Order: sequence, then C-alpha cells, then structure tokens
Amino acid sequence: MNNLNLSRNWRCVLSALFLAGMCLNILSVNSALANEPASLSQQDFESFFDAVIQEQMTSEHIAGVTTAVVQNGELVFAKGYGYADIDASNPVLADQTLFFIGSDGKMFTWTAIMQLVEQGKLDLHTDINTYLDFEIPAPFNKPITLHHLMTHTAGFEDEFNTLFVNEASDLIPLREHLIRYMPVQVYPPGEVMAYSNYGTALAGYIIERVSGQTIESYITEHLLQPLEMNHSFSGNVLPPEFEADLSKGYKYQNDDFVTSDFEWTSAVPVAPIRTSATDLSRFMLAHLNDGCLDGNCILQAETVEQMHDMQFTHHPQMSGMSYGFLNMHANGQKILWHLGNSPHFVTMLALIPEENLGVIVSYNTPPADDGRAILFKFLDEFYPVDRTPTKQTPLPDWESRASLFNGHYAPARSNHSTPQVLVRYTTTTPIKILEGRLSFNGWEFYESEPGVFQQINGDRVLTFKEGDNGKRWMFVGVLAYFQVPWNETPGFLLTILGCSFLLTFSLFVRRLVSRRQTTSPNALKTCLNLGLGLFNLALFAWLSLILLNFGSTYIYPELSVNLITKLYWLSVPWTIVVLVITVRAWLHHTWTISWRIHYSLLTVSGLMFLWFLITTILG
Repeated sequence: MNNLNLSRNWRCVLSALFLAGMCLNILSVNSALANEPASLSQQDFESFFDAVIQEQMTSEHIAGVTTAVVQNGELVFAKGYGYADIDASNPVLADQTLFFIGSDGKMFTWTAIMQLVEQGKLDLHTDINTYLDFEIPAPFNKPITLHHLMTHTAGFEDEFNTLFVNEASDLIPLREHLIRYMPVQVYPPGEVMAYSNYGTALAGYIIERVSGQTIESYITEHLLQPLEMNHSFSGNVLPPEFEADLSKGYKYQNDDFVTSDFEWTSAVPVAPIRTSATDLSRFMLAHLNDGCLDGNCILQAETVEQMHDMQFTHHPQMSGMSYGFLNMHANGQKILWHLGNSPHFVTMLALIPEENLGVIVSYNTPPADDGRAILFKFLDEFYPVDRTPTKQTPLPDWESRASLFNGHYAPARSNHSTPQVLVRYTTTTPIKILEGRLSFNGWEFYESEPGVFQQINGDRVLTFKEGDNGKRWMFVGVLAYFQVPWNETPGFLLTILGCSFLLTFSLFVRRLVSRRQTTSPNALKTCLNLGLGLFNLALFAWLSLILLNFGSTYIYPELSVNLITKLYWLSVPWTIVVLVITVRAWLHHTWTISWRIHYSLLTVSGLMFLWFLITTILG
C-alpha cells in the first residue's frame, strides 16, 4: 500500500513538472513573439495611404505620388497615385515610374563612403585634405574629417550654387565646382550641425579620388547593381531606356500645372538618384537587414550599426545625426530619416529599425509641408502614444533666462560672406520666453528644466546655450540657430528701407512744389540725393526679386547677383559726395533750416543703407 501511494506520489510530481515545463515553454515562446516586430498588413498601409494621399492631392493640387513600405525583410506595400505625365495621362506606377528623390540620394553617397571605410581606403577621422588634390582651409586650426561631413558638422556656411542649374550646358566638372564655390568655414568642426550640400559634394569627390571612378559609375556598380535596382540610374544623363518611365515634375501655379522634364544637379553627389518606389525599397531592405539583400551585401553588419548609431547631437535629450540619416525619437520609436527636396519633387524616406520597417513617399509636385507631415501622420496611425499632460508651472528664475535668450535667431545653415546673406533676413525668427513657455514654428514648448523646453503634446525638445565667446544658441531637434544682433534683424532692415523710401519720396514732392529756389538745394544737389535713394532702392528691389525667384527654382542667379554687387559699389563715392554737400550746407547756411534737416535726413538714410550694404551684400 505504501509502495502504491509512493508510486502515485511520484506520478503526481512528474505530471506537475511536465505541466510546469510546458507552461514555461509556452511563456518563452509568447515572450519571443512579443519581442518580434508586429507585422502590419498590406491592407493596413493601403487604407492609410489611400486616405492621406488622396486628400493631399486634392487639397494641395499634387499631380502624382509614389509610395512603398517594407517590413520584416519584405516589400509589403507599394502603390502609385495620380499622374507621371498629366498631358499624356500616364499614371504613376510604383514599380515602373522613376521619381527624382533629391537629397535622399545622399544616403547612397554616404553608404558609398562607408564601403570605402570598410575596405580601409578611407578613415572617418582623418583630415579630408589627405584625400583631396586641392586644399580646404582650416581657420579654426582643426581639420575637417569625413565624420564631420557625414554629420553636417564641418562648419561650412550655406552656399546656393551647389543645388541646380538651368540646363546641361551649365554643368561644370565636380572638381572645378568645388574650387569655384568653396564656402567659408564659419563654425569650428564638430560643434554645430549646419546642413551642407557642399560638404556632401566634397565627400563625393573623395569617392572619385579614392575609387578611380566617377560618382555616377561608382554608385551604379557598387550599390544599384548589387541591390538589383534595375529601374534606377545615377547622374544627370537620362538613359534612353528610362525616358518613357521618368515622371515629369510639376508646380501648381495660377490654377494650372507648370511642367519640368528634368532637373540638373549642379553637383551629382548631392542628389544622384532617380528611382522607382519598389527599387528604393530594396535600398531600405538592405539597410534594415545588416547591409544584405538576396545574398548580396553592400555593407557589413557592424558598418550598418555604426552608420545608424547616433554620431552627433547638440544635447543628450535631443535628436541628432547618424552618418547621413537624421536620428530622432518620436512616438516611442527610433527614426532614421531624411527629406529630399527639389523645385518639383519632394521625397520622405524613413527607417524604423526596431520595427524592421521602412517607408518612402515621393511627390512629383511639392506639398505644402515639404513632405515631413506624412511621416508624423504615419507614426500617429501605426505607433500611437498616449501623451499624458504634464505639469507646466514656470520654473524658478525663468525671467533671467528669458532676458538672456529672448531675441531674434537665424539658422546656422545660412550664408555669412556673400550677397546670399540677404536670404538670412527672411529666415530669422523672434523668440520670446514668457512664464516659462515659448512658441516656435507653430509648436508650443514649456521649460521642463533650466534651459530645456519640451514640446507640449509632442516629442520635440528645444534648448538654449551660451557659448564660450558669448554667442547664444537655440537648438531644436537636430537644427541650430544663433542669436543675431539688433542690426541684423528683419525689423532693422525694414526700417532702413522704409525711411529711405519715405524720405526720398517726400524730398521729391517737396522739390516739385517748392517755389523759393534760392533757399533750397539746386536741381543738381537735389537730384544727387534723390538719385542715390532711388538707386539703392531699385537695386535692392531687383536683388530681392531674383532671390525670391531662387526660392522656387533652387537655381542661384549668380550673374545677376554679381552685377548688382558691382553696381552697388557706385553708391560708395556717391554717398560721400552727398555727405559733403550736406556738411557744406550746414557750414554755410545756404538753405533754410527745414531744407537742411530734410536733406540731412535723406543723407543719413543713405549712410545707413551704405553701412548695411558694406556689412552684408558688399562685405
């Protein structure tokens, strides 16, 4: 009986152990499944994009869109919307229609750099002059490296010639372009993110120098062909076999679509690729799969990891730069992304590595938001987060930080040494901290810790910093802005222009109605001052118009700007002559006091305008 009971007890114990083992096994399987990225269906993505893109196309007059999503090693969704050629009624086909992806093509240039690093032909932390056959100056006594170029921290001022040209005949060799349009280095390397097309062009030339191939042939042989991106090409020459498949570019103006057949990139490494959505998906799949696709590897796994890691940030809590990709956290996800903008095309590419997912959306007509809004809509749809309201009580001593950092801020990506600096006045924005809160770019922020502001109902972080030289900075995500003095604000410029116009106009009217010629400036002296005011205003209006046009064409009007600059030098002796006349009038009391004051005010406005010219356009 005891043996029977013992036997039964052992059977119970063994049964319990067996059931416990089964439970643990099930739990471990469920845990493993829980750690795998959840797969979304083609229908999920199609429903989302159908709704969002159709609404965009209707409300923003977009001719065509192509999009694709990859996840867990597969292309799970691809679809074209609208037209690649409106007149011919050619639809956008995701696997056939080629779109110009603009600066998203930089990811191919940066991937090529990492290939050469793997081969030991390049080092990310070596002075780039080692690889060049001309010299990049080092005004801060610190060399620029590929690490700086790939994180856009080389310190170059912005330079508009490295964008687009009117036609193929305007293109010049890459080396000649880099020497002719070399920008000034205005920040120490490694300290400030200032996006630089010139820096990318430099990297592309280094690829040519080290590989012995043109950038076009290198990208084709080492990236497009291994990835079997057979419906893509690199460079400014359209292969005959793709002529029928290349989408036209559009702008919607005056209730009609304005067409562009082709856009020529002035420096190919900056925007080298035209591709279909499904082809570009293969590039994303390789980056999400340790550099490999279908047995072909363009990078080693360790190199991909290095390329995707955070390589630069202005603050530990903020977004930053990986090698080439913008690196941010949003909706609980790490996002590696980039935008590609041209006059007629806009492309958004994003990788979400932890979800093993990538998405691209490309437009052949620029949307109102430059293409970034659809990424955040995508995240809100598929990776929603519950944003719990946080306490927003002003921190102690917020007033001292407000007095220090309130003011006007200009983007670090701006020009400092050529007439292009005038564009900075249109991008300068006022910042005012009030009760520990501020607004920027339509976003609301509150101060969560001294000098650090958290977006209300969002993931963005904004910080302030005072440099060792007293220069004050504002950082928003990966972007940097510097505080400008009062004389570099839009308000100051408008004051000069307004005073010059009003005083010129009023002197002209007064001279017409004045009858006492003996107590007023004679015709010659009046015309000299009036002419100076009209000359300054007319040239400024001309310069403003052509720069405004540049904002829509991305083609810098170099010849016109150079002509205006040379003409403006005439205002230097002209202003001196008017000043001498004004001083003599006061010394000899030749006119009435009211005439002397009126004439002097116009002279002073001319002097202020000359000072503005010397410190900006002529500087």
